[in-house]
Amino acid sequence: MDFTREILSFQFGTYANYVGAHFWNQQEANFVYDGSSSQVAEEQLPQNDVLYREGLNDYGQTTYTPRLLSVDLAGNLAHLPIVGELYGNYVQRNEELLPLTTGNHLQKTRQSAEQNNLSTVDQLEVREQPQVPISEYQRDLLKGAIEAGKNYQLADTTRSWADYLYARYHPRTLNVLPDLIRDSNVQALATQAAGKEIWDGDAFNEDFCNRIRQYVEECEGLQGFHILFDIDDGFSGLASKCMEHLNDEYSRVSFVLPLHYPRIPSYNQADPRTAHSIRVVNSVLSYYHLSEQATMFTPLATLETIWRNNTLQSRRMPGLEWKTGNLYQTSAVLAAFMDTMTLSYRLRQTPQSLVRFCENVCPVGRKMTAAAMALPLGMQQEQDLIDYMDHSGDQSLLTQLTPGCEAGTSYVVQSVMARGIPTSRLKRPQETAGPQLRMAAYGCNSVSQMLQLYYQCSFHGSVTNAASTPLPFKTQLPFPYEIFQPNIATDGFKVAGGGERESSTRVESTPVLAALQNSTKLGDHLDNLHTQTHRVQIGKLQSYSQSAVDREEYETALDKLLEFRDNYADQQYL
Repeated sequence: MDFTREILSFQFGTYANYVGAHFWNQQEANFVYDGSSSQVAEEQLPQNDVLYREGLNDYGQTTYTPRLLSVDLAGNLAHLPIVGELYGNYVQRNEELLPLTTGNHLQKTRQSAEQNNLSTVDQLEVREQPQVPISEYQRDLLKGAIEAGKNYQLADTTRSWADYLYARYHPRTLNVLPDLIRDSNVQALATQAAGKEIWDGDAFNEDFCNRIRQYVEECEGLQGFHILFDIDDGFSGLASKCMEHLNDEYSRVSFVLPLHYPRIPSYNQADPRTAHSIRVVNSVLSYYHLSEQATMFTPLATLETIWRNNTLQSRRMPGLEWKTGNLYQTSAVLAAFMDTMTLSYRLRQTPQSLVRFCENVCPVGRKMTAAAMALPLGMQQEQDLIDYMDHSGDQSLLTQLTPGCEAGTSYVVQSVMARGIPTSRLKRPQETAGPQLRMAAYGCNSVSQMLQLYYQCSFHGSVTNAASTPLPFKTQLPFPYEIFQPNIATDGFKVAGGGERESSTRVESTPVLAALQNSTKLGDHLDNLHTQTHRVQIGKLQSYSQSAVDREEYETALDKLLEFRDNYADQQYL
């Protein structure tokens, strides 16, 4: 890689920020400060500069922060100040955690601001933020006293993604919507129309677009964007308008992940039927804009289906067990998929780029792809990959994470990423191989080759692009280690013989297999969404009925949805 091919990331919405917090925590878990301490070769580590930016604060200290823009509601930042100390014009005081002399601390702040021409003498206003409850994990983190064996009960006590955020964001990152306060009972920003209205308003648009421009101007070779957004509410409108702006101004590739809440969201003054109609309209409008603006998009959810899922049936992964509606736990699963799948073009020596990655999985207009993952992989301790795949038979190795969607096993175009499987676990040495010698896969010399052969044999008429790295997925705090079942060992493999790991130990890392898939069967997902629109009477939805423009756009979106579905019509076309 001759120069850094940077990616700018966006997170629109509360759940998107839950997923993002886990994703950025994972990036920092993979940081290697001493090359000799890593058990993985340097070329198998992520190129952190793709997602991170380096800078200096006013004290000459090096900062290394995500190249990220996050949007959420007021109240979801919890203890975090909306800007950091980088420019010295704001200070959050917490005498218990930061035992600084208040007078000296404020004086340093004033001096720094005046020296950097951010205020004139005696005209700096210092505001004291009211005390905000802080999680026990964050309290220990600020003290530098995190205990690896301590049970912080984050699954039960987390009220905001800020409660478990280990990574530290740049002051430019956080954006709070004006005049909207978090409400734990209803979606404060309900409809896509409301999100678009905020984007078009001067209170948000000018500052946010300037922040995009500042990030882009810092890049040497910007290759594109990662965009996470909540599709069930008005943040979908913000994301749609942002994608339109990015295409108009920068013309770069975008990999978009629309996120469905793991529980049924509520909207102000909306009964369950009306709430369902709002979700359908938001999704139809989002799919319309995604089909027009995104390079590739992959809907994600831990629920099996989204539409009329009154029982909240959740996906189940062998080896995992999470609480269905828990934002902290479910977002960790989706973040694991994102982190693993994007390694395909983020490793230090990878020839892959984001644009090539998208092109490999999206033939001729099929911009929507399906996600699938095995977390953990399911291999037993001491088992070889060749035997694990041979014994899997017709059983799928992966669990779908795109709701109401199965890609099938015929005429599939897919990109597969495996991590955490050492080359030593590929097959046995020839002198002890025994029955393995008779398998065609014994001729494979890498994990990616064996995966390629496996899918070539198992998926009829399909095209698979496989990649791998021995780098495992780290599951230490603040990842929800409690979701692993007792039959998963500390290294993430299954305990041999049906046993259980010791109760005093936790899973520290795990192998993961992730895939992005495309096939004609994804048309069923689009058909299902269109079927739900027959129950929608948009004229009775107060949020949309007041605008003829919104109703006209909805009718256009329905027509475009059917046109987009035609891309998945040919049964045997790749």
